Amino acid sequence: MRPTKSINQMTRKMSKAERKAREEAEAKVVTNLQSKPEPQGRLNETQQSIFDNYVQLNESFTIADSISLTMLARSMYRYNVLSDKLDKLEEFDDKAVSLEKRIHAYDKAIISHMNLLCIPLNQRLRLSNDMARLAIEEKKLEQMNNQQPQAVNPLLALLEEIDEMDD
Repeated sequence: MRPTKSINQMTRKMSKAERKAREEAEAKVVTNLQSKPEPQGRLNETQQSIFDNYVQLNESFTIADSISLTMLARSMYRYNVLSDKLDKLEEFDDKAVSLEKRIHAYDKAIISHMNLLCIPLNQRLRLSNDMARLAIEEKKLEQMNNQQPQAVNPLLALLEEIDEMDD
């Protein structure tokens, strides 16, 4: 997988239209800091508090990060509840084994959601490049559709007349 760069870091030659399309797409996807994440679904008071703390930790989170942040807050809450229960049990209690398995599952979920939230810039750059390519292709198609039929080449017309005379 090749690394994705911001439009400002690209060194290859590109047309003004392509550069503009990439800048617009990048602005929509990468630097759209006007939107703030919102919880997806209901959260209890503690989960909401965890969600709000994560949002405050990184001002780059946008509405696009809402699902991962919500799932992270829920997983952290459940992880903490199960850990508290485990701490109250005796080490060799049969219930401890099943709690440890559930805690391990939430641990994996937390890591997964954290990874999703730690890579958004790279994903957003890739998405902005894809959007720019699509916008450029759409402009090319529009230009092709709007082109006037080209005038008949006079030399080809002359050759056709000669061919018709010979017949």
